[in-house]
Amino acid sequence: MYKNYFFDLYGTLVDIRTDEQKPSLWQGAAEFYSLCGAPYTAAEIHARYLALCAEETEILAEACPALGTQGVEIELRNVFRRLFQEKGITVSATRVEDTAVLFRLLSFDREPCLMKGVKETLEELRRQGVHLYMLSNAQSCFTIPELRRLGLLDGFFDGIFLSSDFGSKKPFPAFFHAALARAGISGSEVLMVGNDPDADIRGADAVGMKSRYIHSWQSPPRGFILPESCREIQSLEELLKDS
Repeated sequence: MYKNYFFDLYGTLVDIRTDEQKPSLWQGAAEFYSLCGAPYTAAEIHARYLALCAEETEILAEACPALGTQGVEIELRNVFRRLFQEKGITVSATRVEDTAVLFRLLSFDREPCLMKGVKETLEELRRQGVHLYMLSNAQSCFTIPELRRLGLLDGFFDGIFLSSDFGSKKPFPAFFHAALARAGISGSEVLMVGNDPDADIRGADAVGMKSRYIHSWQSPPRGFILPESCREIQSLEELLKDS
């Protein structure tokens, strides 16, 4: 049994299905901003959102040249705030948080739910004295409310490491190293569990972590080769028999 686990979130612990291309998302976002005094059409807010995301990415990549545009992770709160500012509206941090939650809600194709065996497995690992951490490519303005809603925010994890809080993302080593430093452990002391062979598994292997791969509908199609440091599991419950 390992004493420290890093868990990916989406596709590993949580089944979430979103679509940021559907017209209803952008129509709803435009109506919300307009009601808040920042008038947009659906087409305009969609275009400005994408442009501001690209601009924020370039700014962060210039500040972190070792990561480049592929390795950085922007903070979407900045984008939601700037969409207000472009219409001359200054908003509070609370309004930005509410905007992010509404945006995420409008993007759902269905409500997020826990994957099979998640709470039972995490509870048993905690009972056995294991330290659990979350390591996810995610926006905290989306993920923290979702974790709260699903009952995973309190009592399960010793640390929740989200890419938007670190400015970098998996599979780049910078995110792994920063999370390990925050947890106060080394890569050799951790087992990574995830459903993405690149972001989770090869990313972990690059920093000296062993891993367990679990295939889900959000995983890429079969055909990839897992590194020797990884073993595939069929369910999270198998972690309780791991050694």
